[in-house]
Amino acid sequence: MSGVQVEGYNRAPLSRIRIGALMNRKKKINQTLKSKAKKANAKLQSSNKPKYIAKADREASAAVADTESYTVDSVIVV
Repeated sequence: MSGVQVEGYNRAPLSRIRIGALMNRKKKINQTLKSKAKKANAKLQSSNKPKYIAKADREASAAVADTESYTVDSVIVV
């Protein structure tokens, strides 16, 4: 029945459709596996970007640094 033309029915034989569907499925699986491997590899790479510190934590550490510098200055002055 492959290759038989039926009036009003203009499609490729089923064997070609199935092969195409399998190839698309294999391609999709390979694409998914490659993307997962790429993401895993990206996580292993170290980043040069400094770690984010919240604004409240920055203000608290700045306040502590100010008090420490004030006490150090007062000791030096006295």
